[in-house]
Amino acid sequence: MTLRRALGHMITCVLVGVLVGGCAQKPIQARSAHIRFYTINNNNQLTELSLIPNRDESGCHNFPLDLKIHRVAQVGFKHCALYQSDGCLDDAMLTMKWSGKRSLTDAHKNEPTTTITPGSLWLFDQHREITVASWYCTPQA
Repeated sequence: MTLRRALGHMITCVLVGVLVGGCAQKPIQARSAHIRFYTINNNNQLTELSLIPNRDESGCHNFPLDLKIHRVAQVGFKHCALYQSDGCLDDAMLTMKWSGKRSLTDAHKNEPTTTITPGSLWLFDQHREITVASWYCTPQA
């Protein structure tokens, strides 16, 4: 019985080692272009809204519901814009500001703007949160 138990333990260890080793050897794929939206609670804790569809696609997209957003991050798109109404209408475009360091290469990060360039520190100009209904992202050329 002890030989059977030892053999079973050894097989289990080998299988776990192979599974873990196999997973660890897969290269980590960087996420392609995407936009992320964050809410904030009364304790200043951020929560990413990760179940929003089409976050990795260019073009105009409506939120399933109007959501109060605190911060926005985008990676891989040329630029994005947020809107207070469905359909990405120009007259509903929202102004944001970059809350990171001043940029020598990206003028959009030095003044309030409607053009969100790549980065993770975009906040709404003069608002803690604002209701967002749609967004538009332009792919890299």
